[in-house]
Amino acid sequence: MRSSKAICLFLISSFAFLSISAHPGVGIVMDSKGNVFYTDLVHVWKISAEGELSIAVKDVHTHQLHIDENDNLYGEHVWYEGEETDEWTYYVWCLDQEGELSQTIPPTRGFPVNNTLVRDSDGNSYFPVKSGDKEFLKIQSDQGDKLNYSDESFNDIRWVFWSKPHQEVLLIDHLTLKSVNSEGRVKIISDLLHDKAPNHGDVNDRHYLMGVWTDKSMNIYTAAYGARKVKRISPDGTLETVYKSHVGWSPCGGLIDDQGKMWVMEFSVFNKTRVRKIIPGGKDKIFKT
Repeated sequence: MRSSKAICLFLISSFAFLSISAHPGVGIVMDSKGNVFYTDLVHVWKISAEGELSIAVKDVHTHQLHIDENDNLYGEHVWYEGEETDEWTYYVWCLDQEGELSQTIPPTRGFPVNNTLVRDSDGNSYFPVKSGDKEFLKIQSDQGDKLNYSDESFNDIRWVFWSKPHQEVLLIDHLTLKSVNSEGRVKIISDLLHDKAPNHGDVNDRHYLMGVWTDKSMNIYTAAYGARKVKRISPDGTLETVYKSHVGWSPCGGLIDDQGKMWVMEFSVFNKTRVRKIIPGGKDKIFKT
């Protein structure tokens, strides 16, 4: 009996370790036809407007996704080449609205600095660049010009999101949600997103907050992965929990569709990904890969 308990505890600890070492993606987007695309770090999946699940792009390790005004879907593929070279390589791909797959950035050594996956409606992209012990937010135009988007520095930019309703950049700076407007002014949206309760899977602070998204009413949502919660900040600053995952799962990304329904992407301690469509007053629909 004792040996069985020891094995059980070992397995639980092992799965907790896996969930820490392989942090989830945040990439979940919806096109103009109501199709949802999301990453499980192995493939990019498609949930059709009719609710059918299929693989959209096979064998790509991408944490983020971007969909443009013409329903072209972008992601990356990052891989380790092995101990012989000890190099990482990546490329950026595009699945166009006709279903044709191409590479927009060819295979390149190293990690991507600007992979073009955070873009505004004009095609400008946003990305952090480290300088010493600080980070700065850069903007790159579609002509390739790179500038500081803000002269203010950040501590540890984890995720960046362009909010169309706000016409601002939203970002996770360690454990704080901030906004940066077109004039480069930085504003703290909330620094109260870390709960005192035990973390999901004992996740560390760098991965405590994951995806950020917004709705047409100017509410801002963040996946508090470490707390197993989706938290919403209203325009007047009110902070509330609007969703909590079941034990073993935690939200890592999400979106609000045109009907106001929330789609939550969740990651488990077993390194599995699923998407839950929240149906108020009804039974939620879960899509598992």
